[in-house]
Amino acid sequence: MAWLKKYFLNWPAPIYVLLGAAFPVLYLYAHNLTDTEFREAALPLALCLAGAMALWALLMLILRNARKAGLGTIIFLFFFFTYGHFRDGLNYLGLFVPKHAHLLPVMLFVWCYCVYFISRAKRDFRTTTTVLNVVAVALIAINLFNVASYEIRLTRLDSGTPQDSQSQTPAASNLTELDTLPDIYFIISDEYAHPDTMKEWYSHNNSEFINNLESKGFFIASESRTRTPWTPQCLAQALNMEYLTPGMEWDQDKNKYVQTESKDFGSVDKPWSDPTYQKLAYNKVADFFKMQGYEYIAFGNAIAIGRWDSYMEDNVDLYFNYYKEGATPWISLFQDTLWKTTMLRPFYYHITGSKYETAWRRQTLYTLAHLKELPEVEGPKFVFAHIYCPHRMLVFGPEGEHVSPVNWSNFGDKQFYRGQYIFITAELEKLIDVLLAKSETPPIIILQSDHGIRPHHPNIVVGGDEWHKILNAMYLPGMNYSEISPAISPVNTFRLIFNHYFGADYPLLEDD
Repeated sequence: MAWLKKYFLNWPAPIYVLLGAAFPVLYLYAHNLTDTEFREAALPLALCLAGAMALWALLMLILRNARKAGLGTIIFLFFFFTYGHFRDGLNYLGLFVPKHAHLLPVMLFVWCYCVYFISRAKRDFRTTTTVLNVVAVALIAINLFNVASYEIRLTRLDSGTPQDSQSQTPAASNLTELDTLPDIYFIISDEYAHPDTMKEWYSHNNSEFINNLESKGFFIASESRTRTPWTPQCLAQALNMEYLTPGMEWDQDKNKYVQTESKDFGSVDKPWSDPTYQKLAYNKVADFFKMQGYEYIAFGNAIAIGRWDSYMEDNVDLYFNYYKEGATPWISLFQDTLWKTTMLRPFYYHITGSKYETAWRRQTLYTLAHLKELPEVEGPKFVFAHIYCPHRMLVFGPEGEHVSPVNWSNFGDKQFYRGQYIFITAELEKLIDVLLAKSETPPIIILQSDHGIRPHHPNIVVGGDEWHKILNAMYLPGMNYSEISPAISPVNTFRLIFNHYFGADYPLLEDD
């Protein structure tokens, strides 16, 4: 206790050491509240606090001065948490990007020199400590305020019944009495590029897959497009059969997506927000099928966790998320984002690689395997499967082989996205063959991508309009395909199905 009083309770004490260690974690959490559960931030927060305290204690033993030790610690924390940003900044500006083996030792050397300079200083750093304490408290308070405000809004939102906040499912008229209701599979392959995109930008001809689908009886909407680059909005629009957002385009100069359509949509929910997640989960399509006696089965993935995962579990009859079972506390998207900005970046995938890769591969492989068993389940089923592939992480080679961790987000080298694209294409064709072969009644199968490959990925070279183009393949037994537009929008998919198979009377909306 005497040691603690001498070195830490001698005010002004460097409390900014703990606050500075917590700030990057809280900042990332506060700016990703709709995407992240606190449990994902808890472990890195604890590790950062423990690490900062350990370093401060070590420097205090060396320097015999708590304030000097605190100053040395906060400088290290600055280097530690800005390492990845600094390296990415050099790359973004097109400047020379040093290898980790060079940059990391240089930063550590600079930090050691700073500590040496501080140790030789004759000042007591009281004023510096006070200023840093005030700044640190202010930064933490701002982020805590953002977190608290969000939690209050969320509590108010949750006070009502989620289903009540959504529009009621329009009633269908003249429902057709079918002897055997067909199973309906709505399969989303996330960020699956349009075949034209692959041919032009990735030197890959995917026509064999498209021709095979057509030979099996699929209609290919070759001109189908999406208006939003964000998965939650894409899915919510398709599952609610209506446009929820205005049109968007990629602005290369601003390096971001911008609104291009002037049509007034009123209040548009943000893509990564709780209202959008609820629209996705408590959707009109599922409500319609439930009214017809269908069992609702859904498959989630990594991106659903902490977002719409819990809502889906509440609304479906059976829900499966195989990413959860293969994950560990170390391998969330939050931690991946956080640690890659730090000095742990060169080592992160080597530390977590096996478990991380297992979770990402598992969610795809296990979902595909489970889907193949569903035709044997009795009763009519509406199956919504969101397969998070070929979206990154790029963990599959073209034959399903493992990919080195350093290339899991490598869009600069086109072989890695192309390899995962080739892999999932082959697996989807195998899945379709099984669904068609095992189903006693010909099923309805919708195979779509939510959006094409997007131009915002680091180092990617692809046309700014390619993300609009999507795969849209439909197996619709008994339907006259000549009546379907090749540019049919995903919002019209289930309008078309409900009208033809269930005698509903939904007007088709204008295609994008």
